[in-house]
Amino acid sequence: MAELTGLRALVTGGSSGIGAAIARELAARGADLVLTARRKDALAQVAASCAGVRVDLVVADLGIDEGAAAVWAAATAGGPIDLLINNAGFGAFRAFALTEPARDAEMCQLNMISLVELTKRFLAQDRPRGYIVNIASIGAYQSVPNMALYAATKAFVRNFTEGLHDELRGSNISATCICPGGTKTEFHAAAGAGDYSWLANASMMSAESVASIAVRAMLAKKRNVIPGLINKLSCFGVRLVPRWFASWFSARVLGKPKLVLPARGAAA
Repeated sequence: MAELTGLRALVTGGSSGIGAAIARELAARGADLVLTARRKDALAQVAASCAGVRVDLVVADLGIDEGAAAVWAAATAGGPIDLLINNAGFGAFRAFALTEPARDAEMCQLNMISLVELTKRFLAQDRPRGYIVNIASIGAYQSVPNMALYAATKAFVRNFTEGLHDELRGSNISATCICPGGTKTEFHAAAGAGDYSWLANASMMSAESVASIAVRAMLAKKRNVIPGLINKLSCFGVRLVPRWFASWFSARVLGKPKLVLPARGAAA
């Protein structure tokens, strides 16, 4: 597969998890890469696994105000970006009243504001073309107690991307929203989560499976895709029950938060 040869992809949160898996999937299809995250060593390890293509690394923090501008300037120094993969994000599995305001602000900046800014800059390129992929979550379909803010940011990503997809119909650009459920990545440890019910554990997917689905959905110019049968059924099911019940049930599926919320230093 070499259908992306000659194209450059910017992958945010590319040091681990879904971002790293998407990077490898794109490299296998011939795309050159710009990977960005905060951890240089982890980025270098992912780059080493993407053989046969050019991989540029941008060590930066998209959770701060000027982060998106810095990432875009560094990424486009080597040429235009043809594929924008907005994957970077984090959550906090804890009651909102107990989270630090600075952490909340960083989550909003990373999950929403930087994503919007990078998308705007992508579209502002001279004769832009290619694909935009925004990673949301099945949390975008309902409220989620103990992850209230995270789920709200992902609902924003879903609505933003679907509207953008419709605006871009018929152009040289497509926008695709991917809404994964539980995925076997560092996300859960970084969010202070992981003591899930059997149903949550049964629906867990590998990052590689999600990445493969995401890239195929991108190439097919899909509007929104939910990876995994259980996740699809879950998102369909919330349409059939009262919103309070869906929220109550999600709390039972996810279990109780851990007592200690890890510091932000380890997240992608």
